[in-house]
Amino acid sequence: MSVLSALQYYFFYPSFFLTVIFPGLIFTLIFLLITIWFERKAAAIVQLRYGPYYASKRLGGLLQLFADAIKFVFSEIIIPNGVNQTLYALSPILVLIFAFLPMALLPISTIPSQGSILSVYHNIFYDSQIHQGVLVPYFIEYNLIGIIALESLYPILVIFLAWNTNNRFAVVGSIREAYLSVSYDVLIIISTLALALEYHTLDVAKIVTSGIPGFIANPIAAFVFLVAMLIGSSRFPFEIVEAETELVIGPYTEYSGFLFVLTMAGSYVANLVYAILFVDLFLGGWLPFSGFAGAVFTVFKAAIVVFFSVFLRAVYGRYRIDQALRGSWKYFFPLALASLILGVVVGYLWIR
Repeated sequence: MSVLSALQYYFFYPSFFLTVIFPGLIFTLIFLLITIWFERKAAAIVQLRYGPYYASKRLGGLLQLFADAIKFVFSEIIIPNGVNQTLYALSPILVLIFAFLPMALLPISTIPSQGSILSVYHNIFYDSQIHQGVLVPYFIEYNLIGIIALESLYPILVIFLAWNTNNRFAVVGSIREAYLSVSYDVLIIISTLALALEYHTLDVAKIVTSGIPGFIANPIAAFVFLVAMLIGSSRFPFEIVEAETELVIGPYTEYSGFLFVLTMAGSYVANLVYAILFVDLFLGGWLPFSGFAGAVFTVFKAAIVVFFSVFLRAVYGRYRIDQALRGSWKYFFPLALASLILGVVVGYLWIR
């Protein structure tokens, strides 16, 4: 193997390429900037806001976003007295890592046995359930339950982060987030369990390659998952823990500078991860493509889901925490149980 071939082999190796390049860290960073820009512009247009003054008017103010990002990165980091400085600085990093971690188990395409630059990895990432290679950083057959388990750790890290700031308002904000997360993680678990029963598998790749999108096989589970995804990533109308007039910015009150950027990035990364999972389970994933084209198609659909979720900020009012909790247990929990029953029936009668 020549040096050039070796470099190409290791550059496109799924565990590296998907984690670092696409849709990994580099793509996610650029995508977050574009998402925040879209969120601002959509809110400004819909609500007739003039908004802040911005640079590069011909580019729609895109450079203003980079200017804000540079300002935050180079702002002074103020550490409160009486806190453990190591844990204080480590907490936002852990929050971001655990928000990103489920991406390691998320399949975003299949690897054809030949005809693609990725085909050399076909046997290494071979999935015996679908008899194809799977484009994923780390393949396990029960990836669906692994993804949900990793996502459910995110709120624990938020509480850990707030506790380390030694600020009672931040702790109150984190507890509010924990209330909501427990209420809506149940919905995500039940709706994914409905899909698992319906398709007789815990392998996300097998659900996609069945050729029947989840929103057709189980539209109730799709609706419940979408709503729970919005609360799981603190999107409007469920951005309750960050009530500016009541709790400043919730668990992140004491953070400034680059650490504040990391805390805010965590919710956007969680939103992207949930969106890719939603695309795989309910929107057909990468089909009808495979290989790198399939990965691009999966991420494209996930981007639309993310843009939709941030667009809600512009058109929807925010719920109170009691309204959100009542909505979860009184209305969406019975719907989730209905999706479970529908999954069992459809899985028995239709999907083999």
